[in-house]
Amino acid sequence: MSSRPTVLLIGCGVAGPVLALLLKQKGYHPIVFEKVAALGDAGASLMLNPNGLKVLSLVNGIPSLEHPITTFWHGTPSGTTLVTSDLPRSYPTRYGHSARGVKRTALNLHLKQLLLDAGIELREGWQLNSITENTDSVTAGFTNDQTATGTFLIGSDGIKAASRRLILQKENPATGEGEGPPTFTGLIQVAGISRTTRESPRGRMGNYYGEGVHVIVYPVSASEVSWAVTMSQDKEMAESWQSEGAEGLQARKKMLEEKLAGFEDTVLELVRDADRIISFGLFDRQELEAEQWFSKRCVLVGDAAHPTSPHLGQGANQALEDCYHLSRLLPNVDGDSADYSLAETGLKAVFSEFARLRQPRTSALVKEARRLGHEQRVVFGAERCRERDARLVAAWSDPEKVFEGMDRLLKEPF
Repeated sequence: MSSRPTVLLIGCGVAGPVLALLLKQKGYHPIVFEKVAALGDAGASLMLNPNGLKVLSLVNGIPSLEHPITTFWHGTPSGTTLVTSDLPRSYPTRYGHSARGVKRTALNLHLKQLLLDAGIELREGWQLNSITENTDSVTAGFTNDQTATGTFLIGSDGIKAASRRLILQKENPATGEGEGPPTFTGLIQVAGISRTTRESPRGRMGNYYGEGVHVIVYPVSASEVSWAVTMSQDKEMAESWQSEGAEGLQARKKMLEEKLAGFEDTVLELVRDADRIISFGLFDRQELEAEQWFSKRCVLVGDAAHPTSPHLGQGANQALEDCYHLSRLLPNVDGDSADYSLAETGLKAVFSEFARLRQPRTSALVKEARRLGHEQRVVFGAERCRERDARLVAAWSDPEKVFEGMDRLLKEPF
């Protein structure tokens, strides 16, 4: 083991690599563990907002993003405009960065390469299945019968985190029980990436509001757009981000074309053009209190601590805010003269301060995302749809109030 404090980071999505890079800057010896055998194609896309991009900039982690969002558009399935705004054009001046869509795979592989370039060890095919905390160390056990020991462990393994389950089980050692199973929300998402059509406005994030269905479309490269359809479904769908096979792809396209009957041709063309579609159920999980985010030598970040539905577009960005604040609060251990303590009491004090800082903000955003899903994204009944559309128009009619809301989201974390 390195003479520097070793940090075990579980998960190589967004938060794990970024925290590893930030902690190496402070003198730690991070090791990142990823359960898949080789990082590759994963998910569809995500929206990087200025609050998240600020953190990525600290580790030179912003991939090539040449097509920022410049316009918000909200409208009906047929393409009639309810609201249009060029507010995103002001983001660089107001918040320091634009908002940009990015393929999840491109971001993951970019961050992986940054790890390798920095000489940080990445162990792929290591799936966490046990945590043992000792007086001055923590040992993680993996399904490949290997173990690793470090000074502390960070669970950054996403919405189905093994680290979360294992830490919560420590609360009930007699029964070994943690939290119950997640609750299906009754909503699913079907998503894909397609070639940009001639009619696709450059730099526009478009939201189409139908009855019982919502579609979002935004660019992720010069020639591609990402799209996602949110709809209700009585039958619970597995929480999986695996792509469809050839037969399943055609069946999914047929289902979507039927569901999106009445939507403008631009949307239908995107569905027909996709060569890969993923579909997954949306689930709610128990909200954790701040003291549940950590134990003696372990702490949770990102979706492992505060899993969220995608309706607010803040999942990855809040994980990045976590990275900034946790790394800021941990002591600098670089150099012979560094004054620090990583004893159990010192670590718990840092973890407690981090969790109590972050839990209220992330809790409020998770609740807001959940509300948007059921009150704005997927609405049934002609009257309720008219009320939804009227609320949208009213909400965007006062630019100052719109900016107040954006400031609460995007001025963080520094």
